[in-house]
Amino acid sequence: MSLGSEITLVPFRQNSHYRSRGLPVRANAAFGAIGVPGMSTDQLLSAMDEVLEQGEALLAGLSDPQYAGIRQGVSVGAHYRHSLEHFKILFEAVHGGTVDYDRRERDRDLETDRMVALRVTRDLRQAARFFAALPPTRTIEVRYKISYAAPGACAATSTVGREVMYAVSHAVHHYALISAICRGHGLPVPEDFGMAPSTIAYRDEEARRSA
Repeated sequence: MSLGSEITLVPFRQNSHYRSRGLPVRANAAFGAIGVPGMSTDQLLSAMDEVLEQGEALLAGLSDPQYAGIRQGVSVGAHYRHSLEHFKILFEAVHGGTVDYDRRERDRDLETDRMVALRVTRDLRQAARFFAALPPTRTIEVRYKISYAAPGACAATSTVGREVMYAVSHAVHHYALISAICRGHGLPVPEDFGMAPSTIAYRDEEARRSA
């Protein structure tokens, strides 16, 4: 993945909280017909781009020591590295058909060097355009070790679209933990960072009802 300039993957109108800069993608018509009702390739790409753009906003506001510093046994960088590596694993795996999330690199540089994290984030935003031509209903095998006692990993059948949804949701979860670290130690954090889209929608609806 090349560095390149900052490129977004979704039209400006689709991203209301972290506004994109305008590289539309081609919708996959087949997904609307045989996939989850209401889901489209555009939605998947928009969701990925939004969450990665949130990461860029976070990294732009932190200093190097704030990103890598250990606070109560954990760092912002550790959570961010963990979430980003799930995207990396998924991006690499769709070429072969098997996603093994336990094969994360656990890259120390990604965890401790803010500029490395920023570069990888931007690279992933560019690489995500590959999904525009990939059917979200394409079947893939997912492997994950879920038991502390039992040896080996479990395997299950999934789809590319479902795993994109998982990677986005997983990132939001770790963003929430990052937000708690930042707010607890007076570090800058973007507005709504770590809030689930459904939570934001619920909050906004409640505000409209109360107005």
